[in-house]
Amino acid sequence: MSKVPERLPLGRDTICWRVNAEPAVITGGGRALLMQVAHPAVGAGVEQHSSYASDPWGRLFRTLDVMMKLGFGTPEQSARQQRMLEKMHRHVEGTTDEGTPYRALDPELLLWVWATLVDSALLMYEQVRPRLRPVEREVFYAESKLVAHACGVPADGCPATWSEFSAYVDRVVANDLRVTPSARAVATAAMVPPLPGALADVAAVPNQLITVGLMPPSLREQYGYAWTPDQQVRLDRLLRTARRGAAVIPGPARRLPSQVTVRQSKPLHVGWLQRHGAKITARRLASAGFDS
Repeated sequence: MSKVPERLPLGRDTICWRVNAEPAVITGGGRALLMQVAHPAVGAGVEQHSSYASDPWGRLFRTLDVMMKLGFGTPEQSARQQRMLEKMHRHVEGTTDEGTPYRALDPELLLWVWATLVDSALLMYEQVRPRLRPVEREVFYAESKLVAHACGVPADGCPATWSEFSAYVDRVVANDLRVTPSARAVATAAMVPPLPGALADVAAVPNQLITVGLMPPSLREQYGYAWTPDQQVRLDRLLRTARRGAAVIPGPARRLPSQVTVRQSKPLHVGWLQRHGAKITARRLASAGFDS
């Protein structure tokens, strides 16, 4: 097995960079988010404390900035993002929809949020690129555990191997996830990208196909999303097209957006998009009966 770095940041020669810098991976963000918030404590924390409704695009841009620089920035950037995450989570606490107290710094919650990102990233990567060999998968997982520890998961808090990690994800999906009103509010806001006019319709179809189609079936049922053979055909067609694109576009070009994210000093900010996104999300939540 290839040597795994002892600490962050990870280099451009790592499998973790190869996976996470693949553009298709970002399209799994909706799946990861809906898996996260289906945990009642995480869902309550996001609904009560995040800017998912008031600044959905800004929240996405900031999340990408934090995670990419945490894992792949300079040592100074990585350490700064680690401190920022800890400070941000320190005051996130409250009560779930079911009346149970929660704290964002609870190691079990930090582990679950990280796990959804790792699980979704590799799933999306392997939809468009060749599957990792077993030894590569273990290296990818060992590298990813460094990110988990930087996010606050204790050194012994992650499953030891990829196989144990997969069993952990399956166990949480089967036993711990419940779609609460908080989770439904976040899903309502996130399922259709908050874009103005016809852009929303263009983005909605692929986002829904990937998010719903690749979600664990039991969780899909909890959210009440239907999944038909016709939708599966459309998803398969979409992924075939993405595979062809990834095969002909050179790797450096595909990874350029990730390179730019790591190199720029601040998170991306697109004022007009963020303003429209906030208004669109507020209307969508209000029409669905949620307070934004």
